Amino acid sequence: MSEYRSKYCVKKCKQYKYEQEYIKQDNPPGLSMLGAYPKLKRIFNIPFKDRMNIYPFNKYDSIYVVNPVYVRNVNEPRNYIEEKYHNTKRLISKIEKDRLSDILFNYYYLNSFGAITSFHEEIGCDCIQFEYPKIILLFKRNGKFEKYIAFPDNGLNRYNFSNQEWSNFDWSMEKENMILKIFKKDILPDENCKMEVYTPPPSPNKI
Repeated sequence: MSEYRSKYCVKKCKQYKYEQEYIKQDNPPGLSMLGAYPKLKRIFNIPFKDRMNIYPFNKYDSIYVVNPVYVRNVNEPRNYIEEKYHNTKRLISKIEKDRLSDILFNYYYLNSFGAITSFHEEIGCDCIQFEYPKIILLFKRNGKFEKYIAFPDNGLNRYNFSNQEWSNFDWSMEKENMILKIFKKDILPDENCKMEVYTPPPSPNKI
């Protein structure tokens, strides 16, 4: 992705390169940057065709958007590839793929210096819908779902990408909100927390 960003940078390019050097060196920003606040900007203009050559779009045949089934009394880590978490599921369109990849690769979090945005928040309401993502993106290859991004999800079980793969997205709350707007028609209404909750049957191996 870095070569595409260098080729198609259209604004704030000097600052982008400056920050990338600090990130590579794993050093804190210089004193001149103190007081600078992170800001999401569209500073690249990578065309759609080239964006499709960047991971994960170059590795997966298709991407699906899912809204979740709310499962109660499940304590083990969630794997959102499992069908039990899928309510409705659909293939995203080319237009949606264009908008999604544009946000992921053409927008950059200036002044973040590679810092990871924290998503964990305390839940102030006993409502299971706040404990689950609004949508899940599933990445499919050779007929099998292999990767997912679930958001927002109280900072837990967000994705199964490696740290290196995830770092390519420059993820931030601002990007997340923009992506949620793309798929707003797929987000289930909260219905005042009255939606039916699925409780899995006990394991037959449990004594």
